[in-house]
Amino acid sequence: MKSGKQRKEEIKAKRLVRLAKYVEAGKNSPLDAIRFGAVAADHTRLRPHNSYDALPEFYMDCAFVCKDCGSSELWTAKQQKWWYEIAKGPFGSRAVRCKPCRAIERARADEARRVSLEGMQRKLAAQKLKA
Repeated sequence: MKSGKQRKEEIKAKRLVRLAKYVEAGKNSPLDAIRFGAVAADHTRLRPHNSYDALPEFYMDCAFVCKDCGSSELWTAKQQKWWYEIAKGPFGSRAVRCKPCRAIERARADEARRVSLEGMQRKLAAQKLKA
């Protein structure tokens, strides 16, 4: 039996191979994209926007480099569909961090928020004592 980490590495390798095949194919038509794992886009579920850019007909896997650790990652079409249509992420945004770095950044932001709230509570308590 494989560990979750081993399985994730296998999935990542398969996705990179699929992306390489798509790039080699030359991106000739939307049918080629669908054959290589693209996911159809639903324009009615996108967040409202004021963009003159053409909306995507489908999402395709795209490679990116994590801005924190520098690892090569793949933002899958399925993840893009979730981000744009379910989470209502801003149209045109792109993935910039890998999953471990996102968790670290989220923990850092949560800690900063906690420290800030504690500081504001202390400040309000001090102001009440003065009054």
